[in-house]
Amino acid sequence: MSLPARLQDQALRRVARRTFALASAVVCAGVVVWAGLAPVPAQPATASAPTIRIGVTAADGSVRVETLPLEEYVARVVSGEGQPRAGAAAQQALAIVIRTFAAANRHRHRAEGYDLCDTTHCQVMRPVLPAAREAAQATAGQILLDRGAPAFVFYSAHNGGTPALASEVWPGATDYAPGEPEDACHDEPGWSRAIASADLERALRAAGLTGRLRTLSIVDRTASGRAGRLRVDGFTPNTITAHEFRMAVGRTLGWQLVRSTAFDVTKDGAVYRFDGVGYGHGVGLCVVGAGRRASRGETAATILKAYFRDLVVSPGAAATLTRALPSGGPVIAAPPGAPPAPPAVSPPVAPAALAATDIRLTMPAFEEHDRALVLGLVRQTRDDVAARALVKAPDVLSVSVHPTMDAFGHATGQPWWVTAATVGTAIDLAPISRLRQRGVLESTLRYEVAWAVITPHLTKAPAWVKVGAAMMYAGPVTAAPAVEGRVRCPSDAELLRPVSGGAQREAFLRAERCVRREIARGTRLTEIR
Repeated sequence: MSLPARLQDQALRRVARRTFALASAVVCAGVVVWAGLAPVPAQPATASAPTIRIGVTAADGSVRVETLPLEEYVARVVSGEGQPRAGAAAQQALAIVIRTFAAANRHRHRAEGYDLCDTTHCQVMRPVLPAAREAAQATAGQILLDRGAPAFVFYSAHNGGTPALASEVWPGATDYAPGEPEDACHDEPGWSRAIASADLERALRAAGLTGRLRTLSIVDRTASGRAGRLRVDGFTPNTITAHEFRMAVGRTLGWQLVRSTAFDVTKDGAVYRFDGVGYGHGVGLCVVGAGRRASRGETAATILKAYFRDLVVSPGAAATLTRALPSGGPVIAAPPGAPPAPPAVSPPVAPAALAATDIRLTMPAFEEHDRALVLGLVRQTRDDVAARALVKAPDVLSVSVHPTMDAFGHATGQPWWVTAATVGTAIDLAPISRLRQRGVLESTLRYEVAWAVITPHLTKAPAWVKVGAAMMYAGPVTAAPAVEGRVRCPSDAELLRPVSGGAQREAFLRAERCVRREIARGTRLTEIR
C-alpha cells in the first residue's frame, strides 16, 4: 500500500489530539476474580485533592465525562486491572504504576474534554474494592520518575516468564530495564487456541488488509522471543506485526483467543493453532508476578525495582499531574545529550518576519537555524489551505517545537510514535531534526496547519469530515480524481478506536475520498455532514 508520508510516519494518528492507537496502553485485566468481593463507596473529594477527568464509555458508544479525585481513580483502576486477593505490597506497587501512567498520559484526550478514557486504550476502571482503596491511600501521590518526570510505564496481566521491552511492541518507545530475571511470572500454564482460517480472514480485513488467506507464518521474533512480524500470504500488505494481529483478533473475535504474542502457530487444514504463554503485551510490571512477590514477603519498593530498575519513586508527586508549561510555551533550553548548537549566526529571516505576530513560533535554541524554514512553510500552508477551502485563516497560529521526544510526549500526552499534535490553533511538534530524519517534516507541518485552519469551521461535522478535509487540503493542488464506486465513510469509532494501525490508515483514506466526493458534488465544505 502506498501512502502519503504523513500517514506512513504517523500511522497511529488521532482526531485533534486524540491518539488513534490501540497500542498506546493495552493492559489486560484477565486475572481479575470478582467472586465474593464487595466494592466500597466512593470517597468524597476535598478542596485540595487533585482531580482527573475520565471519559466513561457507555454501551452505545457515547461518552460522558466524570471528574474524580485522583486517588479514587487510582483505586478504581487497581480494582479493574489487578488481582483482588493479592497482597498489600502488590496492590501498592500497581497503584504507583497506575498513578504514573495517568501522570505521563494526562493530556491524551484533552481535545475531547477529558484526560483519560476508561477502556484498554487508557486504563480500565471497576467499582472500588477494599484492598484497592487501601493501596491508593497508602501510596497517595507517589509516582515513578524518569529523570524527574513521570515515566512512560506499562503493566500487563502475565508476561509468560520473560518481560518484553516497550520498543518491541511500540517502536521508538522508552525502554526501562528490569532489575533482575523474572522468576515470579514464569510457571503459569500455557494456552492453546484453534482459529478457523475464515475467522482470521475476518480479523485481518478488520485490520485494513485485503485478500484471502493462503498461509500464515511467523517471519521473525523480538528480543524477548515473542512473535515480531507475521506473513499473511494472500493479503495486501502481506505482513503485519504480531501485536497488531493480536489486537485485530481480540477486537474482532475475542481477547481469550490470541492471549499474547509469545506464541507458535501451525496449520491443520482450514484451522490455525496458536500455542503460547502469557496474557497481554508483557511490558513492565507483571500483575501475576507482583502478587507472587508480595506473597513471599517482598515490599512494594522491591517489586517495583524488579520491573523498573532505574526509576525512582517520588515521595509524593501528585503536583506533577497538574503542572503547566511556562506561559511562553515549552522550556527551550538544550537538554542533556542534545546536539551542539550551530555557530551563532543570525537566522536567514527578515527582521519583519521575526517580529510577526501571526505565527507564534517557539523553538529550542539548538534548532533556531530552522526558524525561517518553519515560519515560511506554516505561513504558506495556512494561506494556501484557507484559499482552497474558502475559509478564513486564524489570526494567530501557535507552533511549539519541543527539544526532545520525551519533552513532546510529556507536554502533549501523546505516545512515542506520534510526532505532532494540534488542539485548536496550537500545534505541538517533535524536534525538527527528528521530523527531517524521518522524511516527514513538510507533510507533518502541512497536515497540522491544515487541521488548525479548517476544523474551527467544522465544529458540527463528524470526525471523518475533519480528517478527510485536512488530508485533502494538506496535499498538493492536483486535479481531483473521480471517486468511483461506493465509498463508505468511516464512523467516529473507526477513527477514534481502530482495531489496528492498518485499519486506521484505511479509514483515513476513505475519509479523504468521502470529502472529495462531496466537494465534487458541489457541497460546500462547511455543509458536509
